[in-house]
Amino acid sequence: QFVDEPEKSAAAPVDDMAALKEMGEGGAFEMPTAGKPAVGCWVANSAHAADHIAAGGASSAMQLLHRQIAASDFGVLRSTMIGTYVGSMLSVPGVPGSPSMNVPLLRNDASGPPGVQSLPRTSLKVVHLVAGLKNGYRFFMGGKFNDSKNAFQDVLNKIPMVVTDSKNEGNEMKEMLEICREYITAIRIKAAMSENTKDPVRSTELSAYFTHCNLQPIHLLLALRSAMGTAFKHKNFIAAAGFARRLLELPDMSSERNADLRVKATKVLQKSEQMARNVHELNYDESSSFTIDCRDFVPIVAGTPSVKCSYCESTYADAGMKGKVCLTCTFCAVGTQTIGLVTGS
Repeated sequence: QFVDEPEKSAAAPVDDMAALKEMGEGGAFEMPTAGKPAVGCWVANSAHAADHIAAGGASSAMQLLHRQIAASDFGVLRSTMIGTYVGSMLSVPGVPGSPSMNVPLLRNDASGPPGVQSLPRTSLKVVHLVAGLKNGYRFFMGGKFNDSKNAFQDVLNKIPMVVTDSKNEGNEMKEMLEICREYITAIRIKAAMSENTKDPVRSTELSAYFTHCNLQPIHLLLALRSAMGTAFKHKNFIAAAGFARRLLELPDMSSERNADLRVKATKVLQKSEQMARNVHELNYDESSSFTIDCRDFVPIVAGTPSVKCSYCESTYADAGMKGKVCLTCTFCAVGTQTIGLVTGS
């Protein structure tokens, strides 16, 4: 006789939606809060015009440049600003039929996502400015003064769009700004010399001012040689003697390649000391401290009222230049007191 075993009760079915039915108002799904777009962070985190233009904020970038360096002619900076904007984003192609994705390039993401503290990676660096200076030096040494001026002018236009990574880089960039100013002024004086070759007084004065631009030693040697020859030719022997002395004091004059120039400068100095007079009355005193008027190319003696460019610090004696565009940098106003160039974010 077989005894029937009790039947096992079937397992109750699991209702997968039961938990959802029990969810109250507080358990409803909520979309996460939208984050702040990268370009919005860039504008909020930086006072540098390059970061604002990288975010597409052309208006705020121009306002910053106007406040900081009294920039007024932005047409000069147009190509540099466009390059800064384009270089801050990476465009990644999507799948067929979908648009490309724009990915912001950041300069402070080395240790991880910076979040709301993000800053854009700018396309221009100090190394690019150094390359521009070298081009300007090379053209200057070769006598291609228009090309040299354009090279230095290009560096001047790019400096406001460079964000430095350290204080040392910032100081280096400000030094480059001074170099560009001095060389552009020297080249403009050189052009004025060519226009006044038939005027012995003005040509001697301009050649003298040319030697007071802060040039590299090898370039100063060329300037002093030219000024010495011009002054001696027009029988302004006091000026010629001064140029000859300064020329002989240069370290490069001791090298063998400058032996002939050394002999010539010595002879000019001896002859000039014998004659000891200037035939013409010159607006030039070697012993006085002065800066060069960047419009009229005349000396501005220390203590004389003058106005300066807010960006490149070119000096002008005429107070009427206040509010006008600087003739050196060509895009900033003269005579406006500002904080000056901002190099870091």
